[in-house]
Amino acid sequence: MRADFTFFISVASFNSLPAWALALCTGWLLTLTAQAQDAPLRFGRLDAREAAALLAVPTPNSAAAEVLCDFGQSTIQGKTEGFELRFERTARLLIRRQAGYEHATVRVLLYHDQKGSREQIRQLKGFTYNLTNGTLSKEPLRTEAVFSRKVDERLDEYAFTLPNVREGSIVEFTYVLISPFLFNLQDWQFQGAIPVRWSEYRTSIPSFYRYKELSRTYWPFDVNETGTKPYTTLYRENMHSLNGNLPTGSNSTYTIDTKALTRRWVLKNLPAFHTEPFMTTERDYLSRVDFELERIQFSEQQAPQFIAGSWAEIEKELLEEEGFGQYLRATTPLSTAAAPLRTLPDPAARAAAVREQVLAAVGHNGTTGLHARHPAKKVVELRQGSAAEVNLLLVAALRAAGLEAQPLLLSTRSHGKIQTELPVVTQFNYVVAHVALPDGQQLLLDATDASLPPALLPANCLNGQGRLLGPAGRWVNLTTATPHLLYTQAQLALAPDGSLRGDIRQEYGGYAAAEFRLPLPELRRHWQQTHPDWEINKAEVLAQEAPGRPVALGVQAHLPGGPAPAPTLYLRPMQQLLALSNPFRAAERRYPVDLATAPRTECTLELTLPPGYVAAELPANVQLALPANAGRFFYHITRTGPDKLTVVARLQLTKTYYSASEYAGLREFYSQALAKLTEPLVIQRP
Repeated sequence: MRADFTFFISVASFNSLPAWALALCTGWLLTLTAQAQDAPLRFGRLDAREAAALLAVPTPNSAAAEVLCDFGQSTIQGKTEGFELRFERTARLLIRRQAGYEHATVRVLLYHDQKGSREQIRQLKGFTYNLTNGTLSKEPLRTEAVFSRKVDERLDEYAFTLPNVREGSIVEFTYVLISPFLFNLQDWQFQGAIPVRWSEYRTSIPSFYRYKELSRTYWPFDVNETGTKPYTTLYRENMHSLNGNLPTGSNSTYTIDTKALTRRWVLKNLPAFHTEPFMTTERDYLSRVDFELERIQFSEQQAPQFIAGSWAEIEKELLEEEGFGQYLRATTPLSTAAAPLRTLPDPAARAAAVREQVLAAVGHNGTTGLHARHPAKKVVELRQGSAAEVNLLLVAALRAAGLEAQPLLLSTRSHGKIQTELPVVTQFNYVVAHVALPDGQQLLLDATDASLPPALLPANCLNGQGRLLGPAGRWVNLTTATPHLLYTQAQLALAPDGSLRGDIRQEYGGYAAAEFRLPLPELRRHWQQTHPDWEINKAEVLAQEAPGRPVALGVQAHLPGGPAPAPTLYLRPMQQLLALSNPFRAAERRYPVDLATAPRTECTLELTLPPGYVAAELPANVQLALPANAGRFFYHITRTGPDKLTVVARLQLTKTYYSASEYAGLREFYSQALAKLTEPLVIQRP
């Protein structure tokens, strides 16, 4: 865009203008216009009548607290020798019950760098209003209620608590955050743990700064406006001596007039955010807008300075860093031990062998991260390291074994989804190994979990896409076809009193095998917890071989029946064996269903009837399927003899992601499948 720039300066000081300011004098013209909007909230202006009206409106779902209005605005202003970000926030909340008192404490994160520059809180004010018998009291925020603490090497937390909060209090606060870091334009989150009546954010950015904007919401914006308005700021420059080295103690001030690009977002009447089953981190679902400084350009005659890098630039920087790329070039006993494996002809088998060496040599200490913190040789010497250290050692060892291996960056499910259009390395928090195989095939390897076979990544890593580094840098789909499989095989005998007795084989396959590769006492305890009506006579591990094979638990069990033999028995064996419930309980869902792995449950029952009894009535065989075969259910009963029945049931989902529009069908699919499993077999004595 183009903008007009007008400077009010003296002739004597014109020659001392910095180069960027001289460039502004060329002039640009913006053709968009926008009308100024009144602020939705006036701090400190609340009377008894308005307070009573606010208290009279019920809080949605009887929440303990509610945001009445949260208003933020950001702009860029001049300062001495540069520009800075100014963010102002004003908010008003209603505290309904004691459980909501925590929302009277506000926490603000402030960034600082290693050079001493830091963000600062200014003009902090707050009030607590309490309405008693028609009289409104107003108590200000006290300085002793303000605290700060160090969070980490780059972040401090500034916290304050509004005074005298009780049930029915209305609290409000305002502050200004000044930041010298132009890359850190404040993001805005519209939704939170309590309902929000009104949330609004505005930005006003002079046209020589351009930010990439990423908005995310499952609720349509009530207002989403773009425009321009006049922009004025002061820029101060310290005067220096003739040689340019020493400040003279004086300065020059310039007034910059131009146009600013304005943005305004409003969301109204938002419910409290609650996590639902099968979600990643809540940040992936909260309504919010984020920014990334993309470029700076003071005139069309001046080449733009690009701030937001490309994925290729980020990859290049990573591969040059000591805690990442140099790690891949380090010589360690692991890489030396991997070299003789070059003789293995099968690349996949060779990769698996290298992974086994790494698993045996270095354990995972439970921490994640993208960068190694300790030298490679020290990690091998200590025999443990972070996920980054272990898997970067794995990449180096794979290369030593003659394989085409590269790091693959990803974000775990607990860290959040990757926004592929935003080249920011902080989106990643994990690295695994990628091996290119013949015929365009690939293998993703992780050496932090020995319970998994080579071909499977930890379930927390199955999160959208990962970024492959190296010459063939690209996005790689992390979705797996391996299910979370539970398979039950039972041979049971029915007694005249309705009791069942026999052998049950419970298999855990795919991702379930890693989850249940446990000692016998723990396996037995888990089975008993999920089958509380059964009595276990004997339990043993039938199979618990190397990763990649299912775990199998054998159980001799007894399900008690009635007090005496009965002429008619109503039997629901699949319900008793599978112990399933519908995971999709909510009648409605606004967010997508996001599974790490697709669940699959199968059961085969061979049932022997008591002497003299026959199957008088059996449930009908049925097959169900979701659209596009996204889920399948199969139920079939066969009479295999005069006193024998075979019952087979299979319930599976065939994908891991279902949109909110698919939820109703998914929920009904499970409801029908589980209803079929509860239909009784009617067994009678003629």
